[in-house]
Amino acid sequence: MAFGIIAGPAAWFIQVCAGEALASEPCFPDGYRRVLPPVAFNWTWPALIGLMILCAVVALVALLVSSSIYLKTREEVAGEPGGGLMDEASGRTRFMALWGMLYGGGFCLITLFTLAAYINLPRCAG
Repeated sequence: MAFGIIAGPAAWFIQVCAGEALASEPCFPDGYRRVLPPVAFNWTWPALIGLMILCAVVALVALLVSSSIYLKTREEVAGEPGGGLMDEASGRTRFMALWGMLYGGGFCLITLFTLAAYINLPRCAG
C-alpha cells in the first residue's frame, strides 16, 4: 500500500530534481547560456530521457499495484468472517488504494508530458 501511494510522487520528485540538473547544467556550465552543450555533456541527453522513462514506469507500476489492491478490497465489508485486508474501518484500504491509483496515474501522465516537452523543444537554444 505504501509503495502505491508514495512511488508516483517520489518518482516525479526525482525526475524534477535530477532532470533539472541534467537539462540545465550542460546549457549553463559557466553561468552563461550556450547554444549547444559542450561535447563532454553529450551523455546527459540520453540519461535525461532514460530517467524520465524510468520514472514514468515506476509511477505506472504504483498505479497497477494500487489498482490491484483496490480490486481486492472493493467488495469487503467490516466485520465479515475472514477479515481480508480490512478488519476495521470499512473503506480505509479502498480509500488509500484509490489515492494510490490517482497519484500513480497522475504522476505518470505528468512525467510523460514533461518527456514530450524535452523531446520536442530545443535543448539549449530554446
